[in-house]
Amino acid sequence: MDRLEEIKRPIAKDFVEYDAFMRRALGSDNPFVVSVMDYIISSRGKGIRPMLVFLLAGIHSRYGVGKRAYMAAMMVEMIHNASLVHDDVVDNSDTRHGKPTVHSRWNARVSVLSGDYILARAYSVGVQSAQFDLVSYITAGIAELVEGELIQSEHNERRDVTRESYLDIIYKKTAVLMGVSSGAGAMASGADATRVGLARQIGINLGMAFQIRDDMLDYAPAEQTGKSSCADLREGKITLPLISILERCSEEERQAILAKVDRAVNEPALIEELADFVHRQGGIEAAAAVMNAYLDRARSIIRTYDESEYRRSLEMLCDYIGARNY
Repeated sequence: MDRLEEIKRPIAKDFVEYDAFMRRALGSDNPFVVSVMDYIISSRGKGIRPMLVFLLAGIHSRYGVGKRAYMAAMMVEMIHNASLVHDDVVDNSDTRHGKPTVHSRWNARVSVLSGDYILARAYSVGVQSAQFDLVSYITAGIAELVEGELIQSEHNERRDVTRESYLDIIYKKTAVLMGVSSGAGAMASGADATRVGLARQIGINLGMAFQIRDDMLDYAPAEQTGKSSCADLREGKITLPLISILERCSEEERQAILAKVDRAVNEPALIEELADFVHRQGGIEAAAAVMNAYLDRARSIIRTYDESEYRRSLEMLCDYIGARNY
């Protein structure tokens, strides 16, 4: 059995019902809009965010996941997907999850408007459901997500990304929405504020680890990940594997490396040189140590829950995030 399918086993039935719920939520009377939405839904990734919603809803409820969790999962996943559709335009990405991006298959206009439509429909369904506590809790994360992207753009332009600024960026870009996912799952099952806060911390720690693992995998061969190797470097983005090395360098060495990063955007031959340098200098291992610290924090909270199939799946999810190769 696929590792993710094993993790999803306690919530497999909920995922089937949720998929139908989400397709209805994004429905339209226009065939073209339907075709674009179907394409985006079929191109979804691993489903980590709705998985967190369902597992934390299940662990806090005596009656199963419940329909409130479906609405919460739909909102967090659609916020995430809308951000990816927009990101692909900004980054001029041609593929995502092995398929052409929306702007590649159609055009940038369709892509931007599709992302806007997804956000509008997700918010509309949430408000119409009158689940105002969940809607308020979930949508509060949108501003931080966008802020993270803006901050990253500024730092990458100036080539002054530090460990502190990097961690702040990935907290806002990735960890906040995963924290919102796990917190909303607990909230959907009626957990009190203290338990919602603890659940949120699980998602935040997993989100930090997930993004660090993503940044490590950016240095892996394309045959392993199915994505272009060193895509971040090609865009001039400096992530934790390289930051870990820059911290140990003299100022002269640091400036020489950053000069190569600048040139690499227009000189592809330098990409391989920089990637080899990161591997030789232990940048991947240094990033892994930080990732594992976040996973350990998530595990320490998960262990406070009573033994259950939901808890076991959360523990397996920690292992999966730390070991995934794509």
